[in-house]
Amino acid sequence: MTNAELKKIATKIAKCLALATSDNPGEAAAAKRQADALMKKYNLTSGEVAAADVHEKSADIGSPYRPPVYLSHLANVIAEAFGCGGVFHRGFLMENTCANFFGLGIKPELAAYTFDVLRRQLAKDRTAYSATLKRYKRANRIRKADLFCEAWVYRIGEQVNAFAGNESEKVAIDAYKQKRYAAGLKADTRAGAVAKQNNDWQASAAGYKAAEDVSLHKPVQAKRGALLGAR
Repeated sequence: MTNAELKKIATKIAKCLALATSDNPGEAAAAKRQADALMKKYNLTSGEVAAADVHEKSADIGSPYRPPVYLSHLANVIAEAFGCGGVFHRGFLMENTCANFFGLGIKPELAAYTFDVLRRQLAKDRTAYSATLKRYKRANRIRKADLFCEAWVYRIGEQVNAFAGNESEKVAIDAYKQKRYAAGLKADTRAGAVAKQNNDWQASAAGYKAAEDVSLHKPVQAKRGALLGAR
């Protein structure tokens, strides 16, 4: 069965399941029977039906290498803010690593666009901060810059209250993730940068302050209008 065929059948089943919640007992029962019959006929689970409407959008991180820990944290923050799931596809040779966001409606597009905008802003702020560290050894500069970035992302994360979706969306996203990535997904268990010098706190303070005027939702306004206008 092709993805297009699956989506068509899943949409029909979803409509039946929606009717199964009708206040009319006869209509609800008939719709539930039809949904069960279709799932049995096409050997589909309720999770596969839910996952059929989930799609992905990717954002290039600018290099083929494993993303630094702070970018993984940024992707997680954005995925949660937009009610999406997220994974990284590791690049190879001339192919860059990408952050993939999956969800419903225009949320994956908004998440990917926001990640791209904020990643670029973070890279710009990191470069500017690193320029102030010329008197330090290379290892110390890198550590302090990483601490700066992690605090920057932490400040952005404070704008997120909770998963920006409802329970049915979460079920669909979880089902999609299980079907699409269960076989080869590896958890990122790396720890972030660790402060080693007494003044390392200054790097974190600088990163937190640099992100004070950065809005997680500002990039969304223009992108949302463009996406809705194109549909």
